[in-house]
Amino acid sequence: MEHKKHEFNGMGIFVEYDVIVIGAGQAGLSMGYYLQQTNRSFLILDKGKQIGEVWKNRYDSLKLFTPRTYSSLPGLALEGIQSDYPTKDQIAEYLSLYVNAFKLPVKLEYSVKGLHKADKGFCIKTNQGEYTAKNVVIATGAFQNALIPAFSVNLPEQVLQLHSSQYKNSEQLRDGSVLVVGGGNSGSQIAVELSKDRKTYISVSQSQSFFRKKSWEKASFGG
Repeated sequence: MEHKKHEFNGMGIFVEYDVIVIGAGQAGLSMGYYLQQTNRSFLILDKGKQIGEVWKNRYDSLKLFTPRTYSSLPGLALEGIQSDYPTKDQIAEYLSLYVNAFKLPVKLEYSVKGLHKADKGFCIKTNQGEYTAKNVVIATGAFQNALIPAFSVNLPEQVLQLHSSQYKNSEQLRDGSVLVVGGGNSGSQIAVELSKDRKTYISVSQSQSFFRKKSWEKASFGG
């Protein structure tokens, strides 16, 4: 899709698009798929070095919580046994395949530093120059910053603390029991994994119900 070039600003080319999507995860790429079917010029910006980087950096045992049959993005089926739950690396590979299949205009290593209203839309400041767009879609996801309880600083030094974004596998932990704080998808899966070789506790704010995976119906794409 062609776009309008305006001027060279010393850091990069100052350009204008109809739509700029910030974030090249599953939401941003799905948006790109539909924009590709219009006559609007658009660009997808992502701070990662490669497509699917966020998935690759998660804990080793991560699998989706929905089977393949419910986890495909629009226009391209996620191959494999449809009742199976794909791994994080399989999803990363799938997202890369998705970009290539539809030739989506993704720019990697573009970190957005600022976004503000301009005369004819929005101005997006990145580490590689400025862009303007009539419309901006924020598709970075809701969990960009680790939420760590304030009281954690008061725990003894001998208590190893890891946020789920830092956790890779049980080899990182010291011997002994473990407390997993939070019973969301990641917390629950990590707790199940750790319970195989050590005493594991899980702390949640309210009573929870768990279902067997085989009984799940259509749910959301996520890890």
